[in-house]
Amino acid sequence: MENMMKKQLRIILGLFLGLTLIGCEDLLNLDPQASISDEIALSTPSNVQTALVGAYGALGSSNTYGGMYIYLTEVYAAPKEELFWNGTFIDPGEIYNKAIVITNDFVSRYWSGSYNTINRANNILAVDASIFTNAATKTKMDAEAKFIRALSYYNLIQVFGKAYNDGDPSKNPGVPLVLTPTRVVDETLQVERETVAKVYEQIVKDLLDAKRDLPESNGFYANTYAASGFLARVYLAMGNYSAALAEADRVLKSGEYSLFADIAENYSRSSNGDETIFAMQVTTTSGSNDNAVFFAPQPFGRADIRIEAGHLALYEEGDARGQLFVATGRGVMTTKYAVPSDPSADPRRRNITVMRLAEMHLIRAEANVRLSSEVGLSPLVEMNALRARSGLAALESVNLQQILRERKLELAFEGHLFADLKRLQGSTSSPDKANIAWNDDSLVFPIPNREMLVNSKLVQNKGYIVN
Repeated sequence: MENMMKKQLRIILGLFLGLTLIGCEDLLNLDPQASISDEIALSTPSNVQTALVGAYGALGSSNTYGGMYIYLTEVYAAPKEELFWNGTFIDPGEIYNKAIVITNDFVSRYWSGSYNTINRANNILAVDASIFTNAATKTKMDAEAKFIRALSYYNLIQVFGKAYNDGDPSKNPGVPLVLTPTRVVDETLQVERETVAKVYEQIVKDLLDAKRDLPESNGFYANTYAASGFLARVYLAMGNYSAALAEADRVLKSGEYSLFADIAENYSRSSNGDETIFAMQVTTTSGSNDNAVFFAPQPFGRADIRIEAGHLALYEEGDARGQLFVATGRGVMTTKYAVPSDPSADPRRRNITVMRLAEMHLIRAEANVRLSSEVGLSPLVEMNALRARSGLAALESVNLQQILRERKLELAFEGHLFADLKRLQGSTSSPDKANIAWNDDSLVFPIPNREMLVNSKLVQNKGYIVN
């Protein structure tokens, strides 16, 4: 029995913390990671660069930004009047119904995928600087690893911990903070959940370091403005509007980005464009786009996420954003993860935009209104620029509610709805319940049961029965 328990511990904790260092999920014929020693795997700058590419690949896997972080949080937050889970998979259906069981496989994969990415980043950060002849190379790689780790922890804390504004973040349980590589499976993996405040503190620290050490230009990888943009998003979730304003303004004033003339240019892209601040790269050999699998109509997508009349009614007549839908035999689908102009093109091979310039305009406008300030453009000018891009008439004045409405329509189905539901203290609904408050226990994921079984220090979230 003892040997069986040890074997189970090795298997489950290997899934929990993701011991893989290099490569992407879709690559075949790689040697098992256990057969590659640390000395070989991370012994040269070239090998470390390979590991860094693998960390980006993990960040864009189907369990993280390649799918689950976006589509699971969208179906979790959306009210039944606006979105319907049309699929046959039971696990996303539980999330849509806000009735999740602790053995939900999609929730477990979301957790393990995030910690796999974190462990890859931690391995890069632990590399001995002496192997680099150029110290600047190590500094840049570390900055990218911290950016990746910060995004992964942000994804985790959004769903497994209470919102920053829900009670006392310095007391509410968040997720385990693992900041060193996991290379040996032993009792040291018994890690407690850190508080929500501590997790956010680490996210901010990593992003500030990344902002300082990343270059202005870094190809399609993270640069200093991507770090600032994500800091703006994190500060917004924390209610720190002055800091969110400063970071969004830094990106907007950089001159590195501009709005596309047509909002549709943001979607179904195979390369970054002028509005793209950061995107997950999807090719035939690496990366995943499960958002296309679940959001897109057939034949490439499953058409599992149906857009309801309650959402479509939110768009003004003539709004280009209201045209980003297509009627199918399975209902109305968003075309943000499809290629309606080219039915032969496979949307599963298109990049996933994680951050674009329109979000920075929305953050700056919201923060300016909340702070009664006018940093950069006035909120009215900011909003009218987005409305003009969508073919709408200019507003004569603007208030907070109008900005939040523009935000919802501009960023629909791009992974912002759940965080906005929490920070704005809204409500949602499910097929069985008409009104679910933002701080309801059912709007926090359960800690996966397999993690609870092997880590006695973990405490389950409220509302879930422990086996």
